[in-house]
Amino acid sequence: MIKVKSSLERLAVGAAIVAFFAIGEAAFGLARSDSEPPEPPGPLEPGNKGAPAELKQCGECHMVFNSRMLPSRSWAAILSTMDDHFGEDATIPKKDLDVIRDFLTSHAADSPDATFREKHFLSELLPDSAPLRITATPWWNQVHADFNFDAVKHSAVKSPANCLACHYGKVIR
Repeated sequence: MIKVKSSLERLAVGAAIVAFFAIGEAAFGLARSDSEPPEPPGPLEPGNKGAPAELKQCGECHMVFNSRMLPSRSWAAILSTMDDHFGEDATIPKKDLDVIRDFLTSHAADSPDATFREKHFLSELLPDSAPLRITATPWWNQVHADFNFDAVKHSAVKSPANCLACHYGKVIR
């Protein structure tokens, strides 16, 4: 342990520690500016930037989730059973479904153009797993570990998937 004697030395050590963390955040893309969207990013910005108009059909029943929040294999699996989409018949025209599938799978968290920051949704996800719910991912569960979701079920929020109840941003519905 370093012994610090004077106030000036303590100030210098404190400044060095702050600088160390600031450089670390900047180097790993973790620092945010006021112009950046809130975390998690809204569905159309930045993860769904350039989203096709067909994706808005998803927002007729639920928020349009950010494409970067799941790997492409999950989006493919979710969209393969639209006649039983989490207990609902969410069938849409095949050509629209194809456009939506192409967009979501090519803009997923594991897509080649995903940034380091966008790939964080895959943290601790097993390589071959294909979670069908964002709320089933290790990342989501780590971020929300301290939240009491039993109380949510009996409130206006109703579900952990109702991101808009707590998170605000550029979200379409």
